Amino acid sequence: MTDHPTPKSTWQRWKDSIAMKTIKWLPENQVSRGVRSPHFWIIAALMAVLTLVYYAGYTPLAQFGSFFTDAFPHDLHRTLFLIPIIYAALTFRVRGALGASFVFLCVVLPRTFYSPYTDPLVRPLLLVLFTAFLGVLTAMLIDRVEKEEKAHVELNIAHQKLSTYVQQLKESQDQLIQAEKLTSLGQMAASIAHEINNPLAGVLVYTRLLSKKLTEDTARKEESLDYLAKMESEVSRCSRIIRNLLDFARQTQPTLRLVDINQVIEQVLAMVGHQAQLQNVEVVKEFSPSLPKVMADFDQLQQIFTNLTLNAIQAMPDGGRLTIRSSAVDSEVRIDVQDTGCGISKENMGKLFTPFFTTKAKGKGVGLGLAVVHGIIERHKGRIKVQSEVGKGTTFSVYLGGHDDEKG
Repeated sequence: MTDHPTPKSTWQRWKDSIAMKTIKWLPENQVSRGVRSPHFWIIAALMAVLTLVYYAGYTPLAQFGSFFTDAFPHDLHRTLFLIPIIYAALTFRVRGALGASFVFLCVVLPRTFYSPYTDPLVRPLLLVLFTAFLGVLTAMLIDRVEKEEKAHVELNIAHQKLSTYVQQLKESQDQLIQAEKLTSLGQMAASIAHEINNPLAGVLVYTRLLSKKLTEDTARKEESLDYLAKMESEVSRCSRIIRNLLDFARQTQPTLRLVDINQVIEQVLAMVGHQAQLQNVEVVKEFSPSLPKVMADFDQLQQIFTNLTLNAIQAMPDGGRLTIRSSAVDSEVRIDVQDTGCGISKENMGKLFTPFFTTKAKGKGVGLGLAVVHGIIERHKGRIKVQSEVGKGTTFSVYLGGHDDEKG
C-alpha cells in the first residue's frame, strides 16, 4: 500500500506561503531596537505624512463627487494608518503595534474636538481599537511562527544529535558483544588446546608407525589405509574445531534469518563440550524434534548459549549435570540451560544482568556476559528468566518468537 502524504492544514499552507516568507524578512532579532533602527524612522515618516494629509483635509477620492459621503474621506485617512501600525507589528512586535496605535490615537483625538459630527469620538476610537487589535494579533502571530520555526530547528538539531548518540551506542554495543566473545573464547582456550592436542598426538603416532613400516618394508595395504583413514578423521576433527572457533570469534554484521535452535546448541556444545568433560560435568540434551525455527542472527544466538553454558559449567567446579532443553511453548521457543551448581543468592538475582556485576573470583570474569546476553535477547524481541536456589542449581530460560513455516 502506498502512503499518501497528509494534506496540509490552512495554517500550514499559510505558513509556507510567499507572504510568510516575506514576513520572515523582518524578524525582531534581525533589526536594531529603538531609534537606532531604520524601520523606526520609516514608521515615523509614514505616521508624519499620514498626519499631515489627515489634518490638511486632502482626499484623493474627492474627484468622484457625491458618490461618497463627506465622512468617508476621514475614515479612509484613518484606515491608512493601519499601514505603519502593521509595519511596527512586523518589526517590533507587540510593543511596536501598541506604540504605533497610541500615536494613531494621539493623531485622531485633537480633530474630534472641532468635528461637526454627532458623537465624533465613537468611530475614531473604534478604528483605533480595531487597528491596535489587528496589529497586536499580527505581532502575536509572527511570534508564534518564529517560536515554531525555532522549535523546529532545535528539534532537528536534537534529532541529529540523538541519531549520532544512537549510532555511537550501537557501535559500543557491537564492540561490547565482540569483547565478550573474545572473553568467552579465552575461557575455552585451555580445553580447546587439549581437545586439539589429543587428535594431533594420534596423528603423530600413526604417522610414525606408517613411516616405520614403510622403512622396514612391512607395511600392508589394508593396514596402511586404516592408519590413513584414522589420521584423516582426527585431522578433520581438528579442522572442524578450529572452524567453529573462527566462526564464533569473527565480527559479523547481524543478519536475521531462519535458524534451527537445536543446531545452534549442537554447535555450541561442540566447542565447550570438552571443557565439561574436564570438569566432570555430564551434559544432557533434551531437544524437541518438532521445534519451530526462529528469525534470528545465528552468531548472536550462538554467543547467548555459549555464555550460558560456560557459566553453568563454571558453577559446577566439582562436577554435576548440565541439562539443555528445547521446547515449544505456545508461539514461542523455550530453551532451558539448567545446572546443578552452587546457585545464586536472592540478593544477587536482581543484579545478574547489570554490566560489570559478577560473582566469580577476581580474574575469572568482568561481569559482561549476562549483560550482553540480555541485550541480544532484547534485540531479538525475546525474554529471559532465571530460577535459582542456593546449593541446588540454576536454570536460565530463554524465550524467542517461533516462526510458522505455513504462514511464511
